[in-house]
Amino acid sequence: MKPFEDALKNQTIGPVLNKATSVECTSPPLSRAANCAMVDELNTEPWYQGEMSRKEAEQLLKKCGDFLVRKSTTNPGSYVLTGMHHRQAKHLLLVDPEGT
Repeated sequence: MKPFEDALKNQTIGPVLNKATSVECTSPPLSRAANCAMVDELNTEPWYQGEMSRKEAEQLLKKCGDFLVRKSTTNPGSYVLTGMHHRQAKHLLLVDPEGT
């Protein structure tokens, strides 16, 4: 099975959040040094593309199973898994275990 298809199959059905929904962050804030180290590590991964729009991400995906992780342009500080599934681009907002 391809990674993006696995992620879709394992996705749990839960409450749908929209931009108007307020979510309290319960994770401890990262120090500036830890945050920089995480960004540096992300930048070395071939699947990480940095900040880009949905449209830009969709243009990079060519075949079923292609995927990338990007920084959201509409939800600052959030990351999105974008993948091609059955010739259609899907965008999944990544949420940590605490729900943020």
